[in-house]
Amino acid sequence: MYMPTVDQYLVADCLFIIDEFNILYRGYKRDELKKEADERFNEMDITVRVGYPFKQTVHYTAGESNRLKKAQKINHDLYIEQRDFKIEIKYLKNWVSSSDTRSASKTWGVFQQDFDWLMDEIDAGNKNKVAFVIGWFNCVESFSQLIQLGKGGGAYPLVDERKLSYFPFLKRDKEPTIAKDLRYNYANAYRVLPVNPISARIGDYNCMFLGNPQDSFHFAIYY
Repeated sequence: MYMPTVDQYLVADCLFIIDEFNILYRGYKRDELKKEADERFNEMDITVRVGYPFKQTVHYTAGESNRLKKAQKINHDLYIEQRDFKIEIKYLKNWVSSSDTRSASKTWGVFQQDFDWLMDEIDAGNKNKVAFVIGWFNCVESFSQLIQLGKGGGAYPLVDERKLSYFPFLKRDKEPTIAKDLRYNYANAYRVLPVNPISARIGDYNCMFLGNPQDSFHFAIYY
């Protein structure tokens, strides 16, 4: 018997959230939208929005890891018991200091842990029941301002190909590629994209990028 998959639920869910923000922030300029993203929203705001359509069937596990020993760490923010779905959420924001220096909101290691968790679950036979959702306001010039995609130091690092392999919805316009020059490939939005990490992993990992240039908010769903 065919059962709906976690990504099918999440795509509709995330599209409604994008519509909500488009209505809420219609007419906002980029700097105004960035102020909202930095000062009004946090990861729990997005987590609650993603979990809301599941109503009483959802259990919010976000924050429970802080009360558990490391060996008992919970690697997902939402658990939908009725479907046995586990969903991890990350909300991205970029901070710009008074001196205009830029740094991603989380280090790469945080994202690598989430990707590893998802791929471990899929490799263990839980495909279609687990997902990793990344959400962010469309308010900065480059995706690399939200996630550290460069290698080495300096103001304009070259792209780290290992990191880039997790983001099939990004494109480069020239070689060698500086991280800040990566662009969204909107032609691949709303399509199932294979994720082929530069590693020994050989599982069936997919991604769907949700967003258009005029949208206030974007999502990437990994499953």
